[in-house]
Amino acid sequence: MKLVLALIGISSVLSNKAKAIDFKALRQLIALWCFLSSALLLAGCTSLSSLFFYPQSVWVSTPADAEVEYQDVWLTANDGTGLHAWWLPAQGAQPDSNVMLLYLHGNAENISSHSRSIYWLPKNGVSVLALDYRGFGASEGKALMPAVLQDIEAAAAWMKQAYPDKELIILGQSIGSALAINFAAQAADKYDIKAMVLDAPFTGFPAVARSAMSSNIIGWFIWPFTVFIPSRWDPIKQVVDIDLPVLIMHSPKDKVVPYKQGKKLYKRWQQEYPAQTHCWLESKGSHVMSFAFPELRQATLDFIQTKECGKQ
Repeated sequence: MKLVLALIGISSVLSNKAKAIDFKALRQLIALWCFLSSALLLAGCTSLSSLFFYPQSVWVSTPADAEVEYQDVWLTANDGTGLHAWWLPAQGAQPDSNVMLLYLHGNAENISSHSRSIYWLPKNGVSVLALDYRGFGASEGKALMPAVLQDIEAAAAWMKQAYPDKELIILGQSIGSALAINFAAQAADKYDIKAMVLDAPFTGFPAVARSAMSSNIIGWFIWPFTVFIPSRWDPIKQVVDIDLPVLIMHSPKDKVVPYKQGKKLYKRWQQEYPAQTHCWLESKGSHVMSFAFPELRQATLDFIQTKECGKQ
């Protein structure tokens, strides 16, 4: 997240002087503390959430580079913001599964870099709409919570209007998982969402920031400022309103979003809806690298098709 990255950058610079800190460095640290405190307070809770998004407007590639058929989709959010997405229809030798996924990517760059991890889905009979939130790629505006939820709604509405007979499943990675959870909590019934797939989700925005800050000594000086980060959109608060089949995957080697946060979210969901299907898939590799592994792809595909947990 941009806030996390920014604070990590500051703490890294300061840590270079940690071994020989003097009064000048101490005064600079105090001044920085005061500045950040004032800035965060003046920014306000709502606008502060924009610091979790780090968009890029330039595409690094398109699905055509991976020999995947696609079409550009232009959407309009309720507030008039123009949005862009890629529609990747089911294609290839595998028959159409009659399932479509709304793909919500991570906090940085845009669909051109993230979508490479899901190009395998259309080739396995699953259609995908890869959405760029406002401010990302060719989408207009600036990413803010809760405005980005309008973007997801515009995408879901387009999918259900264009393909009313297809089942809708939401796939979120990293911050995309948090957005998926917030949207499903509000609109699962309205858009007849059948299930959710979440890769490397976190419990809350303040929690993931605190985790990043606690990684080094200097970060602890900045750690107190995480209290200003809004918690109203924390996924762990939203799952109480989502009674859907869910597949959560998280890697123990994830250094960006702690593995234990994914586990905590999973257990909370089980507690809230013990009769519902909640599947845990032990992932591999670094942050949101799940789909680099064929066995994890197959397990995800099995869940998409059956809405049930496979053998772990």
